[in-house]
Formats: sequence, C-alpha cells, structure tokens
Amino acid sequence: LCLPSDSQLSEKDKPYVDIQGLTASTMEILLDFVYTETVHVTVENVQELLPAACLLQLKGVKQACCEFLESQLDPSNCLGIRDFAETHNCVDLMQAAEVFSQKHFPEVVQHEEFILLNQEEVEKLIKCDEIQVDSEEPVFEAVINWVKHSKKEREASLPELLQYVRMPLLTPRYITDVIDTEPFIRCSLQCRDLVDEAKKFHLRPELRSQMQGPRTRARLAVSHPADMIYVSGGFDGSRRHTSMERYDPNIDQWSMLGDMQTAREGAGLVVANGVIYCLGGYDGLNILNSVERYDPHTGHWTNVTPMATKRSGAGVALLNDHIYVVGGFDGTAHLSSVEAYNIRTDSWSAVTSMTTPRCYVGATVLRGRLYAIAGLPRASDLTECPGHGSQPDCAICRPAGAGVALLNDHIYVVGGFDGTAHLSSVEAYNIRTDSWSAVTSMTTPRCYVGATVLRGRLYAIAGYDGNSLLSSIECYDPIIDSW
Repeated sequence: LCLPSDSQLSEKDKPYVDIQGLTASTMEILLDFVYTETVHVTVENVQELLPAACLLQLKGVKQACCEFLESQLDPSNCLGIRDFAETHNCVDLMQAAEVFSQKHFPEVVQHEEFILLNQEEVEKLIKCDEIQVDSEEPVFEAVINWVKHSKKEREASLPELLQYVRMPLLTPRYITDVIDTEPFIRCSLQCRDLVDEAKKFHLRPELRSQMQGPRTRARLAVSHPADMIYVSGGFDGSRRHTSMERYDPNIDQWSMLGDMQTAREGAGLVVANGVIYCLGGYDGLNILNSVERYDPHTGHWTNVTPMATKRSGAGVALLNDHIYVVGGFDGTAHLSSVEAYNIRTDSWSAVTSMTTPRCYVGATVLRGRLYAIAGLPRASDLTECPGHGSQPDCAICRPAGAGVALLNDHIYVVGGFDGTAHLSSVEAYNIRTDSWSAVTSMTTPRCYVGATVLRGRLYAIAGYDGNSLLSSIECYDPIIDSW
C-alpha cells in the first residue's frame, strides 16, 4: 500500500494536515465514505480516488474503485488499467486486466495502448501461452505494426520479438505470401533464420519431433478439446512416442503439444470435462496400467490413479462421468474385464466383464449404453456392457483393430483386420433399425486406425495398411457418402 509519510501526518506546528496530491472534491468523497460507508465511483473520479484510498488505507473505497475499473475493461484500455492496478498494488484488478488482454488479444493490439508499449512489455504479452488467437497471424502482424510505428527506434528489436511468434504454426501460404514479402524480414538475417525454421517445419514433417520447442507448441487458449483432434503416443516402426499432436480444422494444420511422461502404443485416449486422458498401452518393455491426464489450459501431463489391470489395445469411452476401459491385452491373455474410472473421486472400480475376451477392441457410447465392438482373439459380434438388452446383429466383416466412432446416432466401424486382409471398408450400425450397412470405403486400408468425429465428419487417422505404417488422414462426409 502507499502509506502517508511522517511529514504528511505529523505537522505539529499547523492546526491542520496538508496531504499532497489530494483535491478537495476527492477528500469530500472520502469523508462521506467514512460517515456513510457508501461511495459513488465514476470515470471522472476513479483515477484520483483509487490512489487517495490507498494513501489513507480506506479498503472499502479501494475495493469499489477496483470493481468499477474491472467493469470498464475494454480492448482500448485494459493495458493501461493493468499498469494502473500494478502501480497501486491492486492484485485482483491487475490479474483481471491481464486475463482480459489475453482473451481479446487481436482487438487489443489494434489500439494505441499497445503501440505505445516498450519492447519489454510487448515481449511479455506475445510470449504468453494464454493469449487467445485462432492462429499466429495476429501475433506476427502486431509485432510488425509495433515496429512500423517508430521504425528507426524499433527496427533493431524485431529479431528478438519475432522469436516469440510461433511461425512454424502458420500456414505455408501465409509464410510465403506475407512473411516472405515483408521488407523488415527480408533485410534481417536473424529474421530470415526464423522464417527458414518455419519452412523446414512444413517441408520436413519427419523432423518435427526433433524441432519441438516454444515456437512449435500451440498456445494453450487456442480452442477447447472438443474443437480439435488430438493424437498421442504410438509406434513409428522403430520406437514408441511420448509426443502429442493437435489438429486445428480452422487452419488445416497440426501442431506439437507437451510430451507425455511415458511412451505408449496401444493406449486409449478420451476427453472428459475438457481434459484429455491417456490410459494403459505398451512402452516397448511392459504393458502399462498407468494413466496420464493432459490439461490444455496448463499444457502439462499429470499422473492419476492407475488402473487395477495392465492393458494394451483396450477400448475406452466416456459414460456418465466415468471412463470405461474395456478388454485389452495384459501381456499374457486377452481380457474380458472392464474397469470404470470415477473422474470426481480419482478412483477405479470393476464392473461386469464382457462375455468375450477382446484386444484391439472398439468402444463407444450410444443412448446411455457402452458398446464393445469386435477385436482379437476372434472378431465376434457386437455386445453391450453393461446392460441386458438383446444383442444387435453381427457386423458384416467383424474386424479387429478397427476405428470406432459415433456420428449422427450411427456407430461407424472403420477399417481393421479380418484375419486375412487389412480393410478399407466402413460399416455403420443403425440403432433404430438394429442393422448394419456398408458405406463408401476409405481410399487406403487401415488397421489399428484412430477414428473420431469433428464438425459432423468422420476422421480416420494413421494406422497400418499391411505394408507400412501410415501418417495420412481421411475425412468422411456422411451427407454425400464420400471420403
């Protein structure tokens, strides 16, 4: 707090105390508060009232001023309010202004307050993981506009600021059509090096795992998990991975996120309450029962309570705030057991086992029931667990290692291996008619394929075609029945 000095409050030779910097009108408001415990804060008086309240330690007035300023936050003033709050040790207001500037970054950088920041303040803002942008374009443009405002004084700062722009996450077209043609960039070798790094990221995707760093990591607040596709772990033919990638449909681009603590293939991945869980799998030596949780807001993985049973190739699905893990392989046998994880209590419990052991089994939820579909050691019919209803018809090809996803009240089974061939076929189960039908096949056979739904379309991700591991992705539109 800003306390009065001894000279201000100890003037023995005067019949009054002279408090510097306080106007009569402000003092009148403060005296009214002392007697009435009410204060009227306005745009006209708040800048004098808050420092005065700090000086005289009137916490009620200070709180009222902070609440008023928070209600006035706008892209044009949030940076100034943040600095004002910091000057007067208003921590909550400072944090609120900080969050506001991050949430409204594209609008904030259009205003004079941003243009008048010094280099250190610009750097602090653009390096922040929490700024909410659909892409790195507004970040790059903010830096360029800031430099152009005072070219002679600021041009030398460009290389240092540009290192906080995550250029590898920009589209190739933007890099070549906009960044490459910017005169400031063309005149700086350091800037050119950063552009070359971004180009390499796009031209050599096989090197992306070696290029991980702050510039290849997407910002935390870009979007909600439900608006993205996440792929975690896996096997590339030589080693198991800890990496996680995220696909943003807005820019048709993948980006690297934080690594898991344990390398895994054959793990289950599911989103629950905005958090991503990765369960079980195989690390190259052992079947795992460990579970990790990724929070997109912090960018970090943490361990939660492990499963009771080690499982690789299990089916995973979310039902009523519980994550169900179905079947799998424990290193010795294929499993029929099922476990349920309570998200609220961080605890596991066993539920009724399936009638058939299944590894590389698909799992999904439809109308309050958990479905376990196909899988090794033998591709059997589709069953429900738990539940006691009649068993639906068998899938046509009964594949193992197929991708399973729910779209428009239909369960889609994508690819897999039928014991003889790796499949490109796709089937859809209609719960209303209790029947299976074939839809258009994928362009590529895929076993151990990931399947998910985003914005009304079905995605088939990576897998194995019988000859090689795949990184390609296909997208199915059910309206036109086409991949």
